[in-house]
Amino acid sequence: MLVVALLLVWRAAACACGGSTAAAVTYKAVPPAAPPALAGDGVKVGTFLGDYSRRFYGLGPVPKRLDVLWKVSLGSGWTSGKFAADPPGKWAGSGWTGMPGIVVDGGRTYVLASGYDHRLRKIDAATGRVVWTYQFDDIIKSSPSVFENPQPTGADDRYIVCAGSRRGYPLSLSSPDVASYRAVTFGSGKELWRLPVPLTSCYSRDVDGSGFFMDGRQYIGVESGWFYALDPLKTSAWNGFRQPQVEAQRLLLGDARAASHHGNVCLEASPAALGDKLYVTSGAGHVYGMRRRDLKVVWDYYIGSDIDGTAVPTSRGDLLVPVEKQYIKGQGGVLCVDPSKPPGKATKWYFPTGNRHLGEWLGGLIGSVAINDDYNPGGKLPALAAFTAIDGYLHVIAQDVMSGATVKGPNLEPGLKTPVELARIWNGGGISTPLLVGDTIIAGSYDQRITMYHVDFAPAQKGAAGALPSANGDGKYWTVSVTKTVQSPFFGGGIESTPTLWDGRVYVGCRDGWFYCLGEKP
Repeated sequence: MLVVALLLVWRAAACACGGSTAAAVTYKAVPPAAPPALAGDGVKVGTFLGDYSRRFYGLGPVPKRLDVLWKVSLGSGWTSGKFAADPPGKWAGSGWTGMPGIVVDGGRTYVLASGYDHRLRKIDAATGRVVWTYQFDDIIKSSPSVFENPQPTGADDRYIVCAGSRRGYPLSLSSPDVASYRAVTFGSGKELWRLPVPLTSCYSRDVDGSGFFMDGRQYIGVESGWFYALDPLKTSAWNGFRQPQVEAQRLLLGDARAASHHGNVCLEASPAALGDKLYVTSGAGHVYGMRRRDLKVVWDYYIGSDIDGTAVPTSRGDLLVPVEKQYIKGQGGVLCVDPSKPPGKATKWYFPTGNRHLGEWLGGLIGSVAINDDYNPGGKLPALAAFTAIDGYLHVIAQDVMSGATVKGPNLEPGLKTPVELARIWNGGGISTPLLVGDTIIAGSYDQRITMYHVDFAPAQKGAAGALPSANGDGKYWTVSVTKTVQSPFFGGGIESTPTLWDGRVYVGCRDGWFYCLGEKP
């Protein structure tokens, strides 16, 4: 197995997970987020898919087995139905996106985990002991985000943790008390503030996305369509609590083309930073590019489907967009677009996935795409992408090598290029995002277990069958094969949450009501 810590010597740039805030903020283009060190205190995995680049999944070594080292009961909690006429339901465990955060403080590693029992937990990673819980008013679907406080008052608020929940059970959609995005101290879980989520024409006031902290601002989209740049350190009174100061805001509800969505125009995805812009997908069918300083929309790519997953920026500056099979005539799948070009000329390729009725979904992707860009030191190996689709498969594809065939796009656009598929492995399908770290894929799905796959890179000659070039263009070629290697025991339910890898352990929540730490027993 490759040791993922090799990436530490490859990238060096300012990390958005912490550090002091400059007195005068300038909004220049940002480099990709720097990986944290394996050793030492600090924020390690600070938000969904690691950081604002949305392609960091933790550091190894990768475990050789997936024994259950400990587990914590998450229980279950009540939540309202999607529409007013729908009955409430009781949801158990942890779901989409639910990726655990990692912080090392005082030399000890802690895990931040969200649950459907309405609770956010800080867990001692060594023992599974729950240090504290903070109770929201509803189930928590978001992955917690955490940042180092540039103006701490003491040890308790050295780090600040933010997370979002559904609107609040049993509050009505029109209730004035909905404040489903909140911040607490990392030390004790003390509430710092809560953000009111306004009612709009969207049918939701939940917060499923995960924000990030950069240049003194916390960036987050809420499901009712508002996207915010918050000052998380300045607050004012609200309804008996504190609320953060809004520095900039933008309402993203699509346009007349979203009328057929009947209110399903939610911002469920997490934003990503690329260059001097922020990108976020919308249930209204758009991929929005916003100028960071004032959130003005300066790039608007229309697809038309309900897009739940996060658009992931590649090291080449493209966006890999997960497309659900909803409100579109074509199949769902993965779309690669170049945001440096006008939207009408931005499409690079499309990889359609199969149609399949699974729960409320008909196909495509609900989760996001994992890429190996940050685990490929010097770009010496081919650029890959991996994702689990509703069609029942884990797909592994080349990012930049086309198959020679053409496919139809999400709206039956003819003649689109499509990349080479390297592996298609049945795993029951799912909505969890896999991890692609070095030569290992770690994936959870509806087959009720975590599975690790070995990615073998064998030197090859140019022109040989299946040969792919190195990502850095050094003239070397490789064949790639993917083999299932290690599986966890069967859990008691499907895995919808995204796992986290840290220092030889895999952390993940499950719909069976438990949160698991997996690794090698002595």
